[in-house]
Amino acid sequence: MNPANATATAAVEGGVNGDEYEVGKAYEVKLTTGIEFKGIVLAYDSDPNVVVFHILSDLFSQEGTKPETGKSMTTRTVKAKFISEATLIGKFEDPLASNKEKRFVNLCELESKEKEAIRKVESIGVGVTAEAQKIFDALAKTYNVQWDNKVIVVMENVRISSPYHSDCVTGGTRAASDQIKKVLEKVRGKLKL
Repeated sequence: MNPANATATAAVEGGVNGDEYEVGKAYEVKLTTGIEFKGIVLAYDSDPNVVVFHILSDLFSQEGTKPETGKSMTTRTVKAKFISEATLIGKFEDPLASNKEKRFVNLCELESKEKEAIRKVESIGVGVTAEAQKIFDALAKTYNVQWDNKVIVVMENVRISSPYHSDCVTGGTRAASDQIKKVLEKVRGKLKL
């Protein structure tokens, strides 16, 4: 069946009025694409005619009992016009009631995770050898390092160029440069390079 030509939801057992889904009701849903699932309505927006379901996998044994909580939530957003059949199988007061304090977004934690993800991506050298990446990773455990194309930059001004030997260390103060040369020799020894 072509989803673009699909009709609105068929009402089954008094379940759905084509465009009205009540939050907290559980349905056995069949999509025009052939996909079938059980889910509790978390949200419904009549303007774009979209339903958000919390997907159930036998989380309730009898009608009217609450779904399990504390597990990760899987949701599915569906355009109502792609629902060929929705059978009402239960009703819940509030599918998220027992977990209200976990429904907010901790922005500080989210920003921290974002910074960590960016740091991890920036720590991967583009077009560098595996040996260069190993040296970078080892230095990153102790120093603030970053890539500048294929050059490893340590402490913002000491640079290690390919082939990443102690004689390839330039920049920074003499003391900083000498320190990085010694550390680089130790790192290469530990990595057996």
